[in-house]
Amino acid sequence: MKYNISFNILLSLTLLASNSLMAASFNCGKAATEIEHLICDDPILNDADSKLGKAYKKLRRVLSKAETKLLVEEQRSWLEKRDLELINCSELDCEVRFYEIRIKQLGPVAKAGFNCKKAKTSPEKKICASRLLKHADGRLNSLYKLVKQPSPEFIQQQRDWIAVRNSRLNSSDCDKKCVWQFYQERTEALINQVYFKTAIHNLEEDL
Repeated sequence: MKYNISFNILLSLTLLASNSLMAASFNCGKAATEIEHLICDDPILNDADSKLGKAYKKLRRVLSKAETKLLVEEQRSWLEKRDLELINCSELDCEVRFYEIRIKQLGPVAKAGFNCKKAKTSPEKKICASRLLKHADGRLNSLYKLVKQPSPEFIQQQRDWIAVRNSRLNSSDCDKKCVWQFYQERTEALINQVYFKTAIHNLEEDL
């Protein structure tokens, strides 16, 4: 009986250690770089990296081969920026915020922010023809709705952005990668606005 109890405890501890090693999007037991060790040693970053990995994989599953390649290339670029960001971060929670922006850009997988069955304009049809751009449009639309009581200036800013987006979609000089990046820039701006508003609100509640 004692043997069984000891064995069960040992098994539980082994499973717990294994889960800890695999909590990030990579195996922390094989962490090789300074950044990987930093992520594995910080529970919050570890959790953020795990969430990002899951969001990235879920989005990849719904994309075509061509769009998967585009996403993979962009993710590699993001990882390079992440390494620099984590090393040089000097602001409070900037590492986590950097991750949160990317997590919200990639997931959850979304549909376009409008009804593709009723798409009439050329830009709308181009968005609906691309699973990646439909996702980008849906994520942006969801984040825009999180801005409570948007000011007239903010509403006009979004309308101006849509006008520029349509112009880019109609331009032969801006391919799918260009439009996707344009969406990511706007999504990041909205996330920052929502993030800062939440932070300020929480600070006011604590005073």
